[in-house]
Amino acid sequence: MNFRPFILPIMLSALLLGCSASSRLQSAFGNKYRYSISMVTPERSTSMLFRDDVLIIQFRLDDPAVRFQLQNLSPAHMSIEWPQASIGIRGTYSPVRNLATFYDSGAAARVSPLIPSLGVVRDVVLPRGNASFDGMRWRVADLLPTADENSDAKRRSILEAQGSNIDVVLPILVGTDRRIYRFTFVVDSVRQISWTDQRIPDWLPPQPPVRKLTPSTVEQITAAIIAGSFLGVFAYMRTAKKSPIVE
Repeated sequence: MNFRPFILPIMLSALLLGCSASSRLQSAFGNKYRYSISMVTPERSTSMLFRDDVLIIQFRLDDPAVRFQLQNLSPAHMSIEWPQASIGIRGTYSPVRNLATFYDSGAAARVSPLIPSLGVVRDVVLPRGNASFDGMRWRVADLLPTADENSDAKRRSILEAQGSNIDVVLPILVGTDRRIYRFTFVVDSVRQISWTDQRIPDWLPPQPPVRKLTPSTVEQITAAIIAGSFLGVFAYMRTAKKSPIVE
């Protein structure tokens, strides 16, 4: 599935400038859409709330991620085993990122800190591949496409997403008891919205600073490139002298 990156500076400009910026966004990215989603597994819930003997958890789906609040109802400590967690978008599963690894270029997710009895944790889940660094900044794709890019085919694909599933699998350790929870969410409906109605999620972590090359570092890199090129030419010339031309 080809996702359009969720470009924060452009979106922010649209919100600040109002209708004229909204028209420019529609011209560049096409129409904007919003999904209505409910939970169907482990039980049906329009409020996306689930409770059992050890936890209570509630979800909310934003464009870039599934976020949740979890409370430990057990007398034991609890932790989420993030390296084994997964998220499925229309049946395609992948490893995840959470808040701790949102802008992490490493391959392995981290284990969550211990959640004591009655403790609360707030976190998010998104496919690992949906956040990527392009050399200048991190770009985050939406879970499901939310702009049709002025394409009739993409518009139809978005509108036909009704009935599609998003699955979140969370292995949770409660004391020494390991439980695997699978939460399934279904798209109940899709509707077109104005770009001015789009809101940037306030939970998005600030982007880490990009390390810039200092003038001295640039000079060192340039010198190394020149020196490497010179040595390569010199080695070639020495080899050429040792190999006489045969007529």
